[in-house]
Amino acid sequence: MQIAISTESLGGDSTTAIQEAARLGFQTVEVNLLPAEFDYGYRRRTNARFYRALRKELDRLNLRVWSVTSPPLTQEQMFFERARKDILMSAAIAAGILGAQVLVVKPADIFTSEMNFESYLRDSLAPPVVEGYDEAWVQAVNRRMSMALRNHNHWVGALLTNEVDRLHKVTEDLAIGWAMDVPRALQRNDLNSWLAKNGDRLAVAYLYDQEEGRQCAPRRPEWKTWLATLGQTRLKCAVISAVDATTEELAQSRDFLLPQVSTERDI
Repeated sequence: MQIAISTESLGGDSTTAIQEAARLGFQTVEVNLLPAEFDYGYRRRTNARFYRALRKELDRLNLRVWSVTSPPLTQEQMFFERARKDILMSAAIAAGILGAQVLVVKPADIFTSEMNFESYLRDSLAPPVVEGYDEAWVQAVNRRMSMALRNHNHWVGALLTNEVDRLHKVTEDLAIGWAMDVPRALQRNDLNSWLAKNGDRLAVAYLYDQEEGRQCAPRRPEWKTWLATLGQTRLKCAVISAVDATTEELAQSRDFLLPQVSTERDI
């Protein structure tokens, strides 16, 4: 298993972030698509030129991209299904240009609404995916990527995909993988319960510690046990995702985590 760093954790623009990742000694990164760089506007197109340039810089730095996350949606974009269709397809294209193995999405990226999602679970309906989802799924497959859905719940009392059986059903119905937000998942159930139902679809695991509402570099002793358990699955890459950590803390966290994982399998 590899230990990667998310560009979001390093702050600033993506080019500066990957340069910092290389300086810190990381070999693998997750690229978080940023709205300013993604540049979705009235033209409704991917900023392919930017991502081709970023790919060249990644190659120069000898960095591999394991995963790419879809850009955060604005309130206007969440209201217009056509915009979400365009953004999902464009994210798949950008991830393909960057050579990613996984495109990570959240429920708001692919489902028409929370109410329709609840009806799908309750009444055994077809998954209520946004228009264009199938085309984006094919785009990912054609670029030798998998799509992975993050266990997520935006609001108290609204589980969305942050529940073992719900996540199992939707990933099976859509034939996609799972991006595990480990701390968020552990708030709902123990690790073994999650992996018993969903371990075979695990594509990414996000590592961070929560301290007084801050997302800090993962260094809790429990990570030794958690990583050992995750290492029994097919998981190939765990991503440090700590937006409130300093670069020094991120480097220390990587050095703490690396001895806990096997690096024999190359991604």
